[in-house]
Amino acid sequence: MGKVNILLVEDDTNLGYVVKDFLELSGYRVDLKENGVEGLMAFESETYDMCILDVMMPLKDGFTLAREIREKNSMIPIVFLTSKSLTEDKLKGFRAGCDDYITKPFHPDELLTSVQRLVESRQLREENDLLRRQVERRF
Repeated sequence: MGKVNILLVEDDTNLGYVVKDFLELSGYRVDLKENGVEGLMAFESETYDMCILDVMMPLKDGFTLAREIREKNSMIPIVFLTSKSLTEDKLKGFRAGCDDYITKPFHPDELLTSVQRLVESRQLREENDLLRRQVERRF
């Protein structure tokens, strides 16, 4: 797998660029969008390996965006990066399809660890699927 391509949707421009720069310095390619509508348009026109979404955004909130992304790709890792820290918000996030839910303020290493874990998990799933298909072809 080449460089991991991440869709970051964050309406706070300053935070968005800080997260983008941090992830790029960590070896990832990051496409930053500022609202849920732009995020969905980017997702539909580009190929991403994972998504990092804010929840409270103009035009389309992160929960809605995550559900729409899940309809198009059930396997892509989704991380919420949000200030909504109530248990009910976290549960709503997981029900919308996220793989991790990180609340602001956060430590950059917390986000990086989540990204690394989810990317590795996805790569293992893809390798297992490939092996399974190869075995099935033999029989």
